[in-house]
Amino acid sequence: MKKTLYLIAFLSCISLFGQKEIYELRTYELFQSSNFKNFNSYFKDHLIPTLNKQGIENIGVFQEISEDLPRKIYVFIPFKDIETYQKTLHTTVSDPSMQKISAELNPLSKPMFNRYQTSLYVAFDGMPKLFKPDNKNRFFELRTYESHSEDAHRRKVNMFNEGELELFEELDFGAVFFGDKIAGDRMPCLTYMLSFESLEERNENWGRFSIHPTWAKLKSDPAYKDSCCSSITRAFLTSLPYSQL
Repeated sequence: MKKTLYLIAFLSCISLFGQKEIYELRTYELFQSSNFKNFNSYFKDHLIPTLNKQGIENIGVFQEISEDLPRKIYVFIPFKDIETYQKTLHTTVSDPSMQKISAELNPLSKPMFNRYQTSLYVAFDGMPKLFKPDNKNRFFELRTYESHSEDAHRRKVNMFNEGELELFEELDFGAVFFGDKIAGDRMPCLTYMLSFESLEERNENWGRFSIHPTWAKLKSDPAYKDSCCSSITRAFLTSLPYSQL
């Protein structure tokens, strides 16, 4: 069974550390000639252990199932709050050992990657903390919804908090995180990740979702009229062996 969203929300409310998490999501674009061995070594042997020592856990590293170019790697880093993010960023960037290893593994003659984009998110009220999926659910779907206005975005987030999250739980969607973007490109938007056992399970669950009475009721609610979406993008992902999610 996947984690009950209500239980997460309830435990969060009664906890002294119940504030919503902050998420950083990086998307690395690799050259065809990128040194993928060095890329993996940087994260597996250096960056992730460094973050773990600072109390940052459940760091996810994913690759697209598609073989489209340019190749993309997604790195998900959760933080307890914005203060933890700021402190961790400063500590990591100013760490002499991390500076040294970055230079060694990422030479100009054969760089690990071309560029990366990064975005910051605050967790949804309805799911203030991430859930780590079990070993059966290793097929991931990352979805981003862009809105045509701040008002539409606000109402779409409300739609999730006030009904869609509960329906996702009922249909066993394997929610990993839901984030409202607070810094990055293509705003306003939200991003969330789901986990399934397979593409077949994913397709079956979305099929049940589309005809569910709860979804029909939500779609017809005037409070959510025209709240979604100017653009929806998705990526099917699998975790790399050293990923902590």
